[in-house]
Amino acid sequence: MFQPKTMQESIVPLLVANIVVGTGIWTSKRGRLLNVAYSLICMVTYCCLMKLSTEYLGDYYLHKVNSLGDMTFQGIFYANICLTLCLIPCGWLRRKHMKAAMMRILMCEKTMDQMGIQKNYRKLYLNQLYALILVVVVFVIFVVVNYDGMFVEDTPIHIRFIIMFAVNYPVVLLYVGDVSFLHWVSYSKIRFEQLNNLLQRMLTTTPDSPQHKRVLKMKDEWNKPFTASATQQDRRTKDNTDTMRAVKQVHLELIKSTRSTNEAYGIQILLSMTISFVLITSLLYYAYSIFWEKMSREAFRQEMIPVVGWILFYSSKVLIINHMCAMATIEAANTGDIICELYEPSTSKEFRAEIRDFTLQLIQNPLIFTACGFFNLDHTFIHGVIGSVTTYLVILIQVGELPSGKSSNSTINYNDTNFTDMFTTVSYP
Repeated sequence: MFQPKTMQESIVPLLVANIVVGTGIWTSKRGRLLNVAYSLICMVTYCCLMKLSTEYLGDYYLHKVNSLGDMTFQGIFYANICLTLCLIPCGWLRRKHMKAAMMRILMCEKTMDQMGIQKNYRKLYLNQLYALILVVVVFVIFVVVNYDGMFVEDTPIHIRFIIMFAVNYPVVLLYVGDVSFLHWVSYSKIRFEQLNNLLQRMLTTTPDSPQHKRVLKMKDEWNKPFTASATQQDRRTKDNTDTMRAVKQVHLELIKSTRSTNEAYGIQILLSMTISFVLITSLLYYAYSIFWEKMSREAFRQEMIPVVGWILFYSSKVLIINHMCAMATIEAANTGDIICELYEPSTSKEFRAEIRDFTLQLIQNPLIFTACGFFNLDHTFIHGVIGSVTTYLVILIQVGELPSGKSSNSTINYNDTNFTDMFTTVSYP
């Protein structure tokens, strides 16, 4: 098994995946030119295939679903086009931020190596492989789930290939971008966790040796003559002070590198979260309308399975990204709790001074993930999305009309429903 020895070697799977989908970064000048050329080829090829797919879907596929379903899947179709045309250029623009982040990360790695902290490059390497394998599995499942309902009978093979590529390429592109962003979020979480473990090993407060007992013991030792144990204690205190100073420096560099990474992927996350919110609401409303349609069991299955697949796809993006960002933020904030426990009278003045400086640094430089500054990525955002989706879904159900043939206090008229107007009236939380 390949054993990476440097940070550059540990991110090889991520680099390869980004290069394959056309968003390669962190390469030499010659490599950047090749990446830009390859990305342009991907964009031109995708646009040509999308044009062919749009013509075919307009003639065949989109006419076999009802009006609301027509607009819903058209919304997904064109949203994926916009995301694709935005994400590939974003790969070029994020190079500057990622270069700054990598410089700070390498500085942190060097300092942590001097502190004796394990680098765990193999773990980072394997995590990327597992994440990319999961992307492939999800992609295959996605293709299988949407395959039956995407074509009419006697569809030519080449047309099937074109449509499958046009519909699923944005899915792969989004997943690779999400995996890339989550890798750096996970990296920061792992490093913060290692720093916290190092600080916790410095804690001496236990139920058997509380702080007040050590203060009394320290007072008794002042009245005793100078001994070898006192010298050993002074040496340990100096080592702890140096360790605290090094941890403070690494913690700050990790915060700054993570911010640079967040800025690099900010536009992608903003577009992804916004479109996910709008499409989750629309798809849930469409799924609700399917239950009121008179159709056979087979037709119901063909209509519902793709809808559920797209809902799971966009919901998973919102849940996983925000959860990982929240866990990294919590791990970075836990450092403050640990150093406050280390602040006690039995330690030296220099050590307490370092803790005070560290506390001020944590207050001035909190770790917060944002989508270009519009909203924070954490558990609160998940709660907001759930509440907003529920609110707008109830509003859409109340103002809509159910199809004739089903009894209800409210009725839905699909022909009068304007999907575009619905998009424009939905405001993001």
